[in-house]
Amino acid sequence: MQINVVKEYLDSKDNMPFFLFVSDSQYHNTLDDLLAAGLTVVKMSEFSSGEDKMPDTDRLSELIKFSDINIKDKKLVVIGLGEYLALRGNSEMTRVISELKHLNTGGAKVILLLRGISSQIKNLIADPRFDNRRYSVIDKADCNISITLADLSIGLSALSGFKALLEELENGQHGNIVVNTDVNLDCALFNVHTISSAYDGIKFASRGFTLPCSCGSDNQWAELLSELNQNNDSLDDVFEKKSLNSKLGSDFFTCIAGNDYHNWLYFIYLKYKVNTLDNSYLRFVLEKTNRFEDFKSNILNTIIEISHTDKRFTSFYLERKSLIQKFPEPDIADFVINNRIDKSESIFKLTDSTKPEREEIIAWIAENGPFSKIEDIYPALAAYNKNYIFKCPDLSDLFTEYFDAYKRQKLLNTLESEFLAKIDEYAISRKYTCLPTRNEILENLDKTDTILYWLDTLGVEYLAFIESLAQRNGLSITINIARAELPTITSINRDFYDAWQGDKYPPDKELDEIKHKEKGGYNFADNNLPNRNDLPIHLAKELDVINSVINKAATDLSSRHYKRFLIVSDHGASRLAVLRRKEEKYETGTKSKYSGRCCELFQPYDLPFATEENGHLILADYGRFKGSRAANVEVHGGASLEEVVVPIIELSLKDGSITVKLINEIVISDSRSGSEIDLFINSSVHNVYVILNEKRYSASQIDTNHYTVKLPDIKKVGNYPVKVYAGDDLIDTVTVKVQGKSGKVDADFDDLFKERIND
Repeated sequence: MQINVVKEYLDSKDNMPFFLFVSDSQYHNTLDDLLAAGLTVVKMSEFSSGEDKMPDTDRLSELIKFSDINIKDKKLVVIGLGEYLALRGNSEMTRVISELKHLNTGGAKVILLLRGISSQIKNLIADPRFDNRRYSVIDKADCNISITLADLSIGLSALSGFKALLEELENGQHGNIVVNTDVNLDCALFNVHTISSAYDGIKFASRGFTLPCSCGSDNQWAELLSELNQNNDSLDDVFEKKSLNSKLGSDFFTCIAGNDYHNWLYFIYLKYKVNTLDNSYLRFVLEKTNRFEDFKSNILNTIIEISHTDKRFTSFYLERKSLIQKFPEPDIADFVINNRIDKSESIFKLTDSTKPEREEIIAWIAENGPFSKIEDIYPALAAYNKNYIFKCPDLSDLFTEYFDAYKRQKLLNTLESEFLAKIDEYAISRKYTCLPTRNEILENLDKTDTILYWLDTLGVEYLAFIESLAQRNGLSITINIARAELPTITSINRDFYDAWQGDKYPPDKELDEIKHKEKGGYNFADNNLPNRNDLPIHLAKELDVINSVINKAATDLSSRHYKRFLIVSDHGASRLAVLRRKEEKYETGTKSKYSGRCCELFQPYDLPFATEENGHLILADYGRFKGSRAANVEVHGGASLEEVVVPIIELSLKDGSITVKLINEIVISDSRSGSEIDLFINSSVHNVYVILNEKRYSASQIDTNHYTVKLPDIKKVGNYPVKVYAGDDLIDTVTVKVQGKSGKVDADFDDLFKERIND
C-alpha cells in the first residue's frame, strides 16, 4: 500500500480523519499494515444495538471526537464504515462523509478504511481544503460486493441479521453474500437480489439453473433446495444420490407416473440434462413441457402434432414407442381419442404395443380402407392379412381365394356381392365334404412325445399368421386341413379331445369367448349395451390369444418337454354370417341354436342351402332361422367354409442348419416358357415347392439335394424374392435375378469383345 502517505499523516499535526479508499484485493494487506503500524481497530458493527439493527453513526462520531482521551495509543482505524454507507445509499453516505470530513480528532489519528464508496472520492476532492494529505486511493478502490436477501423460511443458507452482514464485510468478504435481514436496503449502492421463494434460492445456489418456475410447485422447489443445502449446492450430487441417470429403461413410466417428489425430481433431472439425452423425441417433448403435470400426457400426445412426412417422424415414432411400453390402457385410450383429430394422419401415430391402439388400427382400416404401411405399425395384423396358399387336393385354389376374400371382408367390415354369390353356390355344392375329417387325420399322426392343445373355435383364417409366428419362434410347422362334424358345435366336435390318451392341456375357450360370449368384452348385436361396436376390433384380441398359444408351444418345445405340440380346433366361426343379417323364411317350432345357424330337424322344409346331419338342420349359407337371437360378434353352428374347415397344426423345433442356394443367381426368361430355377438344399427334405407372388410352384427333385422349379409366369426382367418351402415349413428365401434373352446375348458379346481386346 501507499504506506508512506499514511506515515506522513500519522506524523503530521493534522487533527481530522484520513480517508483511505481500498479495493477488495488489497483490503487484508492494507489492514495488516495498519495493525502493524500500531493502530487499534474500531468495527462499525460494534455500534449496532441488536442483531438486526443498523449501527449508530453518532456514537462513532463521539468515539472519534474523544479518541485522544479514550484510545490508549490515540491511533485507530475504522473498518466497516464504507460498506455500511454503501448499504444505506447516497443520501446517508453524503451526510456521514460530510460530517466526518470536518470532524476534529484532537490529538488522535483516525484512519477510515473505506470500501464500496469510491464514488465519493470526486465529491471529497472537489473541496480545495481536502487535498492528498487527507486521502489516498489504493488499486482504484475496485469493489465487487452484492447482497442476496433470503427469508429464513426458504431454507437457503444465509447470515442472520444486519450486524452479521456487517461483520462479514469487516472481515474482507466480497462477492455475493446471502443474508436474512429486515433492514431496508432499497437505496444500497451494491447490487441487491431478493430471494422470495425456494425456486429463487435454487437459481441462486445452482448457477446456470434456467428451468422456469412453472416446472414445480413451491413445496417441490423447497424440498429440492433443502437437498441442495445438504449436497454442497450441487444438483449433480443430488441427482447422483437419488440414482437418477439418462438411461431410459423399461421402468420409464414408473419413474414419471406418480405424484411424489421422486417422480417430479426425475422430470427436473431430464429437463436439466435435456441436451445429453439420446432419445430425440423425449428431448422434443421436454422442450415443450414446463409443467410436471403435463409431462406424461405430452409424452403420449406430442407425436400427434408431427406430420408423418416430417423428416423427424420415423425416429420420433420409434423412440416414443419405446417410452410408452408400460403406460396403462386408460392413458393409451385417452391418447387414442386425442389422436382422432386428423383421420389422414392418425393411423401413422398408432403402435401395436397396446390393446387400445391395436383395436384402433383395425377400426381405422375398417372405416377408411386398406393401409399400405400396416406391416410397419402392426406386423401381426399384416401377417394375418397375408394370403395363405392352401395345399388341399382339388380345393387349394378355392380355399386360397375364398379365405383371402373372407379375411379382407372381415377386416374391412363389409360384404362383397361376388363373394355372397359364391356363398350361395357353395351352400348348395358343399365342396368341403371331400376333406378328411379331423379324426381321420389324427388317427394317422405320430402321437409319441406329443401334447394336445385344444384351441376352441380356431378357424383356418389364421394360418398365415400362425405360420409367421412359427417362423419367428424357430418352429417347424405341419398343417393338415380337415372338416368338422355338423353341426359345427362343440358338443359334437370334442370327441378328439376326450379320446386323446396322451398329455393334453385343459381346453382353451378364450378365442370362443371373444367371438360370441359376453365376457369376451365385445358386442355387435345388442344396441342397449354400452360396449357395442360394429367394427371388427375383436380381431386384435384374437391375434393376441393365438400369439400366446404359439409362445406356449415354443416354450414347451424349447424346454424339451415334448417333441411335438399339436393344436387342434373343434370348429371355426363366421364373422360375415353375422354381418349378413339374413333371416330365413322358417320360424322353427323347435328351439334354434347358435344364433339360428342350426336347429333340431323338422319336416317338411324347402331350403336347398341347408343340410341334415346328427338330427339337426344346418344352414350352409349366411342366414339364420327367424326368431333366433342374433350373434354378438361371430357365429358357428352352420356349414359355411369358415365354420366347417379346421386346421390341425403340428409344431416342433426346426432344424436351423437347412439352407437353400440358387445354382445360378441369374436365370434367363423366355417370352413363351417363362423361367426356370435350380436349387441346392443341404439336407434331405420332402414336398419342396416355392411361393412367388402368392402363387405356389412345385419343385421336381433331381437327386437328394437338387431341385428344379419351372416358373412359367415369370417372363419379365427383374429381381424376384422366392420363398422356398418343405411341406409347411418356410426354410429359406432366395432372390432370383431374371434376365431376358437379348440381355444375355449382349452380355456374351461384351465378354467376347473384352477377351479379344485383352488378347
